[in-house]
Amino acid sequence: MSGSMFGRPIRKQVTSSVDVPSDYPAVGVEARLIQRLVKVKSRRVLEIGCGDGRLTLQYAPLAANVVAIEPDAARIRTARLAAAAEGVTNVSFRVGTAESARLAGGPFDIALFSWSL
Repeated sequence: MSGSMFGRPIRKQVTSSVDVPSDYPAVGVEARLIQRLVKVKSRRVLEIGCGDGRLTLQYAPLAANVVAIEPDAARIRTARLAAAAEGVTNVSFRVGTAESARLAGGPFDIALFSWSL
């Protein structure tokens, strides 16, 4: 897929050893929907269940900063590699669960639970 979203090229897919389910929407669809529902620009975002960062890295360039939590360490490694490859520096990917996360830095403006149970 080519084109741009929010002034950045649209990513095709995070390259990882983790299988990407075929039922994910096309790249950019979820990020556009989020933007229609809530303005991410310059906001502090908490994402629970970020997986390999697939969605996180689509909306992160708009946010002030993002704390993205995922219990699977392999997926967090993949997300960190993808963020570094794309030059995204405003995301802190953390291994953990919502219940055990120690979050400092004040309140979040937005909490996302995309594809989380």
